[in-house]
Amino acid sequence: MWYGAEGTPKKASNMTLTTPIKRPESLSEIAEAHIRNSIVRGVFKLGESLPEAKLSAEMGISKTPVREALAALKLQGLVQFFPQRGAFVFTLTKEDVLQLCHYRMILEGAAIDAAMKESPTALISKLDDLLLQMSQAHENSAFDLYLELDAAFHEAFFEFGANAYLKEGYQKVSDIVRTMRTHLSKQPERTSKSFQEHDDILTLLREGKLQPAKDVLNTQITRGIRSYSDFVHTEGRDL
Repeated sequence: MWYGAEGTPKKASNMTLTTPIKRPESLSEIAEAHIRNSIVRGVFKLGESLPEAKLSAEMGISKTPVREALAALKLQGLVQFFPQRGAFVFTLTKEDVLQLCHYRMILEGAAIDAAMKESPTALISKLDDLLLQMSQAHENSAFDLYLELDAAFHEAFFEFGANAYLKEGYQKVSDIVRTMRTHLSKQPERTSKSFQEHDDILTLLREGKLQPAKDVLNTQITRGIRSYSDFVHTEGRDL
């Protein structure tokens, strides 16, 4: 209790924190983020071994959080475990790629329909801004930045679609998609082709031509099937 200027007793008001305290990340969460980022950016190659001892030494932590991180990434599809061999970065068969592409076409097509119905102006504005940044990144040969913006372009469909189930469905494979994009878009000509297709998609959506826009999107997605086959052949891997 305190007293005001007039000498009358005052009750202290209840104080509330305007900014909630953020819980510090655990070592396993830090390890998980580090390994995920290394996989998505291509630092760890597809099919590469992920020894716990080596990872723990590189990050300066014990094996336990690394083991927990690898288990979490297994649930996300980024890591595969083999008996007596340990953990490895995921690989995909040709059938896996076919199914992933089909899954993407269904979800992204539905997300475009939902976003153009719910928030067409906001979606177009967001895509326009992203495309401008993609253009600058492409001109400056900022490959990693371009891929981040590419991912954001596709995620925008779900951001403005107001459908939590579509968004959740895409999030389940988004890191796998981003990893594949990293490995399949290394050649400058593929990045140029990618940019032109994103430009075409935006132009068609701005004109209200949803099906033609989705046709361009599907062409872009299905090209990943052939690109992955070429990548596997070049890397000398078996599908």
